[in-house]
Amino acid sequence: MPIRPPLVPALLAAAAALALAGPAQAATDTERLQLLEQRLAQSQDLISLLQQRLAALEQQAAPHPAAAEPVVGASLASPATAGAAAPHPADAQQRLATLERSVGDLNAALASAKPVDDTGVPLHGFLDIGWARHHGAGAASAHNGFRLGVLDLYLTPQLGANVRSLIELAFDYGEDGHLATDAERLQIGYVVNDNLVVWGGRFHTPYGYWNTAFHHGAQIQTSITRPRLIAFEDQGGFLPAHTVGAWATGKLATDWGKLGYDVYVGNGNHISEGVLDFNASGDDNGNPALGFNLSLAPRAVPGLTLGVHGLRQTVAGSNVDGSRSGKARSQFLGGYGFFESDDWELIGEYYRFSNRDLDPAASRAKLGSWAGYLQAGYNLAPRWVGFVRAERAALNSADPYFTLQESGSSYHQTSAGLRYDLDPRTALKLQLDHLHDQVLGNSRALRAQYAVRF
Repeated sequence: MPIRPPLVPALLAAAAALALAGPAQAATDTERLQLLEQRLAQSQDLISLLQQRLAALEQQAAPHPAAAEPVVGASLASPATAGAAAPHPADAQQRLATLERSVGDLNAALASAKPVDDTGVPLHGFLDIGWARHHGAGAASAHNGFRLGVLDLYLTPQLGANVRSLIELAFDYGEDGHLATDAERLQIGYVVNDNLVVWGGRFHTPYGYWNTAFHHGAQIQTSITRPRLIAFEDQGGFLPAHTVGAWATGKLATDWGKLGYDVYVGNGNHISEGVLDFNASGDDNGNPALGFNLSLAPRAVPGLTLGVHGLRQTVAGSNVDGSRSGKARSQFLGGYGFFESDDWELIGEYYRFSNRDLDPAASRAKLGSWAGYLQAGYNLAPRWVGFVRAERAALNSADPYFTLQESGSSYHQTSAGLRYDLDPRTALKLQLDHLHDQVLGNSRALRAQYAVRF
């Protein structure tokens, strides 16, 4: 039976109430979703009926071709039925539009209430195998031949719209032949806005360019090795490649270009058996490490980034055989630059140390040292990149921060090599190094590497 005109206002009122009413508090999320789906279906059915009735009303309101008299049942309704007369089509149209918007809101609420399908944990990985041949007095303890490189698993679990996380697990064989497993990065972050992200956990210390641009996956960097001064702690680096603490980072658009910043606080390092340790379980001396990094990518020179950085911490510990111990306040200021174009890649970093020996018997005078490197890469042909690197460290022999570390001696090294990309995810590399170490002497090394990412 067709819907009579007097019923339209009541139908509109009931439909609007149904669409606008919030769902009753359900005992479980499943019940709440069922209620929302039921009300959405009922509202959509009512809209369909109202659209049919509105079309009929518009047809009745239109003038008859043969006469200009009003339609019977509209203006000729008796006084007894005037209060129940059908609404004007324009009024019904407006009320119907309101109802449709309300149902649209209900549909959006239902969509947001439904659980997102679990797509698993995003996982990426890196793997490399290598070969090396060492010569010279300084290479007496180095092993020749083939070796398994690093299996690096890089996970970014999705925790929410503003919550970020990053997990990097590395598996590699040490010089003693044992498999080592390291949680290289364990970070949980929160996106405050477009210009600020706050992280907590273990992260790559944000100094210079290299240490945050290239992680433990060898495929993404041009050369086989990192510069020795910023090598990872267990691979001969004398700077803290990792920090356990809190880190705020972001980028701001300015008239000069994009300004980047990093400010961080964390546990000061400890020197354990001649190697820097990041103190994952707490700061052993109660003096936190404080650091910053500021960079500018100027609009006038696309591809260029220039920056300044600094770090201050108190470090204590002992040398490799435990025969000496000490404590020092280590601090540096420096600068860095990075340039990339279609053909060139240039990276350079500089560190100026002004440390103090904190032994009560020491003079507390400033102990100056410096270190830096410059690497240049050039696209020789499609898929072929040639690179050269020069690095140098002049480290004060009276500074316990360096002398307690196994790798804390002055040196200079030159490297040259080739990289060939088999495809965007696979690279073959060849590198020749010549090293002069003040303590270890001279050595040369020829290295090859096959690195992939997946």
